[in-house]
Formats: sequence, C-alpha cells, structure tokens
Amino acid sequence: MKFKSFICAVLFLLLSSAPICAASTDIATVEKQISEYDASSGNEYITIANNVMQLFHEAKITDEAIKIEASAPRDSVNQQVWYWASEYFYAHQAYPQALKYGLQALPLCNNDEDRANYLSLISLIYFRQSNYEQAANYAKQCYKLDEKSGDPDVMSSSLNTLAGIYIGANQPKEAEQYILKAIELAKQANNPARMAVLNGMASEVYHALGNGKEALKYINEACNIEQKLGNEHKIMVRLSQKAAVLVGLNDYKGAEKLLRQAIPYLEKVGNKQSLAISCNKMGMALVGQNRDNEAVDYYRKAADIFVAIGDRGNEMHSRKGLYESLWSSNPDSAKIELNRFNDLKDSLYNLTSAESLARYNAEFGTDWLQHENELQKAKIQKIIIWGSILLVLLVGGVWFFMKRKMRLRESALQTIIKELQPQNEQEPVNEQEELSASDQELLSRLVAEVKNSMKQGDVSIESIASNLCITRGQLNRRIKSITGVTTQQYVLRIRLEHARLLLIENKETPISEVALKCGFEDATSFSRAFRRIFDKSPSQYRNE
Repeated sequence: MKFKSFICAVLFLLLSSAPICAASTDIATVEKQISEYDASSGNEYITIANNVMQLFHEAKITDEAIKIEASAPRDSVNQQVWYWASEYFYAHQAYPQALKYGLQALPLCNNDEDRANYLSLISLIYFRQSNYEQAANYAKQCYKLDEKSGDPDVMSSSLNTLAGIYIGANQPKEAEQYILKAIELAKQANNPARMAVLNGMASEVYHALGNGKEALKYINEACNIEQKLGNEHKIMVRLSQKAAVLVGLNDYKGAEKLLRQAIPYLEKVGNKQSLAISCNKMGMALVGQNRDNEAVDYYRKAADIFVAIGDRGNEMHSRKGLYESLWSSNPDSAKIELNRFNDLKDSLYNLTSAESLARYNAEFGTDWLQHENELQKAKIQKIIIWGSILLVLLVGGVWFFMKRKMRLRESALQTIIKELQPQNEQEPVNEQEELSASDQELLSRLVAEVKNSMKQGDVSIESIASNLCITRGQLNRRIKSITGVTTQQYVLRIRLEHARLLLIENKETPISEVALKCGFEDATSFSRAFRRIFDKSPSQYRNE
C-alpha cells in the first residue's frame, strides 16, 4: 500500500472507550498512594486501599467510592485496587502504568465476565502503545469469552477491537472481515451507541482500503447516530474521523473546517490521543493546500504528544508529515525526521509482528473466518450451473433463517422492555415478528420471576428455574432457541434494562442502591456489566 493511503488511516480503536482525562486528581498523588498500598503490610493496607478508591472516585473513574471491608482478603483487595488503577492510568493515557496494573490484576480474576473486561482493557493498552501483536493476543482471548457468552453486543465490541488492531498494523483487508462481522452481530443488539462506534471503525477500514465512497457513507451514518444521541465529545471525534476521509477525497478545505471545530474541544477536555491524531490530520489538510509552514506546527504538536504518551505508531505518522512539510524550507531538519520515521517503521512493522498477526488471524479460521474462506474456495472450484443454483438456494435459506433469528431476538428484547415498564406507561411495541404464544408466555413469566428474584436478592438461574417449575437445562434450551443467547445472558439483560429504568426514575438514588435492587452484590460488578452492554457508566447514562 502506498504511504499516502497508509498515513491517512486513523488509529482510533474503540472510540466509545477513548481515554479522556476526566478530572483534576493529580496523577502523581495517585501514583504515590498506590505505591504506598503496594508496600503496605499488616492491616494498614485496608486503610490505604480505601484512600486509593476515594481518589479513583474523585477522578470519576468509579461511579461511587468503593468501600473495602476490613475482612477482605489481600488478593481480593489487590484485584480491586490494581484493576481500577489500570482504568485510571488508561484514562489519563499513562499507558506503561496502566499496563503494569492491568497485568497484575488479570490473574486474580476468577469469573469469565470480569476476565473479559480485563482482557479488553489490556488489549486496548497494548494497542495504544502500538504493540499490535500483544493487542491481538489479548483481544482474541476476550472474543473467545464473549463468544462463549453468546451475547452479540459484547461479541461485536471485541471484533471491533480486532478490526482496530489490524488497521493499526496496516492490514485493512483483514480488518474488513472483523468489522463487517461486528456490524452483523450488532444489528441484533439494538444498541445505537455501539452502531455509531462500528460505523466509525468501518469508515476507517474503507478509508485505509482506498474506498472513499464507502468510508464517507459509514462516517456519515456514525455522525447521524451521535447527533441523535447528543454526545458532544463523540460528535467531535466523529468530525475528526470524517476530516480524514475528506483528506483522502482531496477535499482539504472541508477537512480543515471540521478539524477547526474538533481540535479546540479535544484540547479543552484533555483528550490527548484524539487531539494529537486530529493535529496530524490538520497537517495533512494544510499540506494539501500548499500551506506547509502551518502544517509543521500541527505535526510538531502531535509528535510531542505521541512521544509523551508512548504511541509510536501515530508518532511515525507525525514524523513522516514533518519530513514532507519541512523539505522545501529546511532540508536538514526534514532528513532528521525521515530517519526517525524509518526507525519507527522498522521497529513497528517487522516480520515477526506481521507473522504473529497473521497467525492470530488464521487461528480465528477455526470458526467463522475459516468457514467463509472455505466457502470462497468452494465457489471458485465448483463454478457450474447447478452448483451455483444450489448455492443461491442455500444462501437464501441461511439469510432467511438469520433474518428471522434477528427479528425474534429483537422481539425478545422488546418483551423485556415492555414487561418492565409500569402498566400506565406501556406503549404499543412495533415488533418485527411476533413470538409464538408459548414463547411469549415463557419470556413474560421469566421477566416477572427475575423482577421478583431481584426483590428477594437471589437471582441465581437455579432458583429462577425452580420457581418456574422447570429444570435449568430445559430453561436454557428454551431461552437459547427463542433469543439466541443463554439464560444467564438474557437474565443479565433483564436486570440491566431494569437498572436503566431505575437510573432515570429517581436521580437521587445512589448507584450502589440501584445495583442492589437489580441483584448485584456491589456497585463495582454492576458498573462493569453496565459499561460492557451500554458503553457508558451508570452515572454517565443517568446524566445524559
């Protein structure tokens, strides 16, 4: 691929999770407190741990200050402190510290749901450091756990991460497979925020492939969704993405106009990563208008930020931009930047990394990727009339089955929402396909039983199945056939939909109380589950 196309590729990953320095808590203070905690012994570690948790709350990393009980074992406290430390440093774009604590917390995690969250965070940290091999390794592990859960929403999130990794590694063709599969899954989840993220990533993929028309289509759709959701920060990030597409289409003035909206905002909120990437794109827009001297300032600002946060992949783009914009006015400085660019390129895109990424991509071939590739080979080998007819019939049948499955899942989700609403607030639901009477009855009974179980404080699947006079295995088979997800995942969605109602019914109710009312043991597990499904914390959802 020509570098022109490659440099235009924007290295955002999960934009819904893009790190933002959310509060004024001094990072040096946090580092000192965590160091004191790590060095503590005896009973003092509980006191220091609570002090650290208070700092995380003040930095808006947690919705409420997490209280560590005096009886909590050290490993359990370590897990809490180190995980949230990783989240804190990631949000402040201090990636080496974020990675250190994320890797320390991971072995202490003992359930698949939390482990998937940890793996996802570590993958993102490696990506921000341009370590694409390790990023793909952890993202693959996360996807496997998400696939096991059967939840299309979280599966689409993990595939989006993988698409971003392969874009960063300059392998957009491989990224295309992941993002299209992610969009296919996300359509089942009815999550607008997720669709905005995926459309943004799809735009990145097609932009890197040199397909400006498709890139513009996807980014416009992402912008439309963000406008409807009213999220100012996301809108500004999407405008930055759209500017990159316009640069690729040689609309340099249009790109500059968008970036002059986005850059001051991103600088104000302290999102250094997005700000620096936007400065790179502004440099490209200015070079396209033969305003090289102005471009130098933007490229220089971007390079300084990327050096500070350790993002070598995007720093490489800045060095290339500096070389191009300095060449006519200062050839000696331009050569220095070119040498820096070549050093970065050699270190990032070596043969070992390329082979490792290819291996991770190939390992997914044991499931849907391999299946699709084998179908492609079969088509080439058997291009005969009757074979083509049979293939068309087969594809049509699968399409019809999947379409129906998607409609049933949508109906099942609407059942949750309808059953949870108070009677006087219920509105007719325009379902895409009616569930059978028996399926509708089972889902309604299940929602009612989960609501009752939440009040009783016991939302175990065994207890729910017993109260429905059915075995757990029978219940799981029925729910899986109706919704396409496991009973555990469907029950979790019921609890989280109920939480959404509670969050807006009474905005004075503490997050921890909402968590308890929805059957969660603590605010931490509730917040993680809520973020995983809705891409924002409970407090963010309530405020918006």
